[in-house]
Amino acid sequence: MRLSVRPALKCGRKYAFPAAWAAMFTAGVGFYEPAPSVDVASYLSFVTVSSAHAQPHAEPAFLAVNAEPSSLIFVRHEMSEADDTTVRAPRDSAPGTSGGHGRFAAPGNAVRRQVQVRAISPRSADELAGFFRDVAYTLTDIRQGEAVPPLKVDRVPGDLGAKDGVERKMLFITALLPVILEANQRVLADREQLLYLRNKLATDPRMLTAIERIWLDDLADRYDTTIDRIDELVRRVDIVPPSMAIAQAGVESGWGTSFAARNGNALYGQIQVSGRHSVDVPWKPGAGMPQPFADVGEATDAYVINLNTHPAYASFRAERAAMRARAEHPDGFRLIGTLLRYSERGQGYVQFVRQIMRENELSDFDRAKLSSF
Repeated sequence: MRLSVRPALKCGRKYAFPAAWAAMFTAGVGFYEPAPSVDVASYLSFVTVSSAHAQPHAEPAFLAVNAEPSSLIFVRHEMSEADDTTVRAPRDSAPGTSGGHGRFAAPGNAVRRQVQVRAISPRSADELAGFFRDVAYTLTDIRQGEAVPPLKVDRVPGDLGAKDGVERKMLFITALLPVILEANQRVLADREQLLYLRNKLATDPRMLTAIERIWLDDLADRYDTTIDRIDELVRRVDIVPPSMAIAQAGVESGWGTSFAARNGNALYGQIQVSGRHSVDVPWKPGAGMPQPFADVGEATDAYVINLNTHPAYASFRAERAAMRARAEHPDGFRLIGTLLRYSERGQGYVQFVRQIMRENELSDFDRAKLSSF
């Protein structure tokens, strides 16, 4: 009996290791891709398995989910009518609606691609500087190609004027840059979707879905035009170069130190066109008075929509569209030359703003991008 068992044990040792690997391979295949039926014998036969035996992987079910929701509801913003020479009033937004604009967000992935910003509320200029130190955010790094941390300051610190000129301007520029980039980011998301829908309309207008038509109509309404003028809408839905926005905000608000800037976030020199305002400020409402805003982000949004819609700035939009047609990035230094009607000083205002842009090398920020933490 001992003699008959020993040869069998030797044979068992010879095939035990391959058998173990075959069992593991069979279990792995079963857990990786369940199949209706599995031929176990084909896996237990000791042959080389070629790539021809591999089965194609079916697309996971979650990838087939429709990314286009039936509707994304946002609060609609209204704008007062203005004549050809006055600056438009800001859009009133309901509390808790920051980040959304219009009744509907863009279909598809346009909104989801945006970088989410982190709101900060500095009580002093030193605290503002501390926020920037905490995330190692310096303008020198941005000029060298680093991305801008997505910090969104809600208001300019009241003691900013106590800092010397160089530090005051540095803090103001550092604070405003991500706010402008975030506003531009939302505009670009809308523009991307708009260009897609324009191409779709050119191919076959019947291809547009109901939600796409509603979104397009709402976008046209926000930019004071109609969808039958879609090329004009494309000219309007575009960014304002950060260099231009920062320079104008610096000039109009005294680098954040003016009374209207400190008390009403009025950074861009916009004035009221009606006898009311929606935020509590120390001055009485009335036509020609500084337009107050709830925060710096709302002021920036109103500035961007003003340049993109007001008849006085049609030449700005035309020149920006010409740059796009030449595959050029919008150049703030050149585009500020079209805003002769932004100030009663006309050409003198344009020259002064350009001087500010040169002295502070603001054109370095026209291609800056927001980072994500």
